Amino acid sequence: MFDGSNKDWCPALDMSRKKERRLKTAQFGDGYQQRALDGINNIQRSWSVVYDYKPAEIIDAMEEYLEGTRGQAFPFQDPADGKIYTVFCDTWEVQWQRITFGTSGVRSNLNGTLSAEFQQAYGLTAAGL
Repeated sequence: MFDGSNKDWCPALDMSRKKERRLKTAQFGDGYQQRALDGINNIQRSWSVVYDYKPAEIIDAMEEYLEGTRGQAFPFQDPADGKIYTVFCDTWEVQWQRITFGTSGVRSNLNGTLSAEFQQAYGLTAAGL
């Protein structure tokens, strides 16, 4: 799992974490703006993570896991603060690198880099419905 319990599934650093406050705003003609927090969970967290230069079997297992969540949330440990967050991942990308070639010129080893966007989930998720 992406919870940091497996060393192969720990994201590379530099990693970015974004926080965005959700607000309801009303703009008035005289320049006055009314602002109010939007709900009790008004801080949206997201992470841009990279699992860099992993063997093909690890990347394949990661993709299988992400596909297998079927839109459900899963645990993710932020390596910067050590906290475990419940997140969704709807977008990821894999880039492949050939690292060695056999004597016949055929690739004999393949590594990949998985880049993903995790968004914090609140309340009941698809798994809890």
